[in-house]
Amino acid sequence: MYKYFQVIIVSLILVSCKSTEEFTGFSYDPPDVTNTTDKIIQPQARRTIGLDSPKLWISNEFEGARVNDVYAYNDSTYEVFIAPENGPINNSPWYAFKIWSDTVRMAKIRLNYLDATHRYVPKLQSWVQTDSVWKEQMQLPVQYDTATGAATFDILLAPDPVIISGQPLHTSSDLISTLTRRGVLGKPFVEIKEAGTSKLGRPVWEMEITEVDSDQVAPVLAIVSRQHPPEVTGYLASLIFLEELTAENELARKFRETFVVKVFPMLNPDGVDMGHWRHNAGGVDLNRDWENFNQPETRIVKETLEPLKDSELRQMFYAIDFHSTNENIFYPINEEVKTAPDNITQQWVGHILAENEEVEFSIEPFDTSSPIAKNWFYHTFGIDAVTYEVDDRISEEELEQVSRSAAKSLMRVLLENWDKTSVEN
Repeated sequence: MYKYFQVIIVSLILVSCKSTEEFTGFSYDPPDVTNTTDKIIQPQARRTIGLDSPKLWISNEFEGARVNDVYAYNDSTYEVFIAPENGPINNSPWYAFKIWSDTVRMAKIRLNYLDATHRYVPKLQSWVQTDSVWKEQMQLPVQYDTATGAATFDILLAPDPVIISGQPLHTSSDLISTLTRRGVLGKPFVEIKEAGTSKLGRPVWEMEITEVDSDQVAPVLAIVSRQHPPEVTGYLASLIFLEELTAENELARKFRETFVVKVFPMLNPDGVDMGHWRHNAGGVDLNRDWENFNQPETRIVKETLEPLKDSELRQMFYAIDFHSTNENIFYPINEEVKTAPDNITQQWVGHILAENEEVEFSIEPFDTSSPIAKNWFYHTFGIDAVTYEVDDRISEEELEQVSRSAAKSLMRVLLENWDKTSVEN
């Protein structure tokens, strides 16, 4: 069945470019979310648990894992208890665990969350020896309990371990190999370097994509991804964007000969590797820390890009912050807020809608009062920016279709606006 457009425009009354009320959080945020000083987290105990005889095994001893305990109801039903890194926290209950059995048998797994309801469809991943990667094989149907928020699924187990996770695993140690395998790295116009380190000392990488001469005036496109660990579909969309930006075709070459692209592909490597629901190792939502910059990860972007305000050769032009939620949705800056250039997001989204008629989208403009990434770009550089959210349950086919189409139309829109800006100046 064909999908249909669903464009929701939320009108916001602005008396100025910034709300006069102090921002304390969105409707789905927990209390005190804008207090981004360090909060205590509860690291999960890393262990492998064996239950019953013959044994069923569950392990969280790998990067990205999240399991806090396991209980056996009987010889075929097991409850997996999932708790967040700290609370209160947004409803993003991430889980990932290895599971196997000494004998081949069916088991019923119940996912039970602390103060949360089920969100991510279980994905079964098996080890591909030739590629040395865990690869998703299938999504597992669940029975959802509306009273408790738990979810139950059946699985055939064997002595070979499989991983069950809320989304495909993409951890910080996989980033460089993933970018290389996708053909993004290894090209003369792509550089990657360690821009700084996370709370726990993991690299926070910065990529630059350009064929602009060092003495040439050029606009800058900034891309940020993976502030929230479980938001993998947004991360995968950003990787497809990078593939298109580094492609060997006329549009991409023209874009690289005009623009400089600055990319922070995984801003929260600690949270990703620790299996966090939402926060970094400081127990903080990074996308509420773009005003006080209490956390090292957001400070890295600030300290890397803020000097461009005084650059004669590099002009910040547009920014995208990739996320995931329960729908495909764009959060642009409200049209009444004047940016330079103005309303790029609205221009771009028009192309995305026209080129993907079977895909459902929503659009919700907001003012610039909240301490999130896109608003920092506006307040610091006066530019337009967008929070680009990808549906948690998007199919691989739709993800490819929309992301490639959107990346190409973005390049065209930005080139047109840069040409217009150059003429006006």
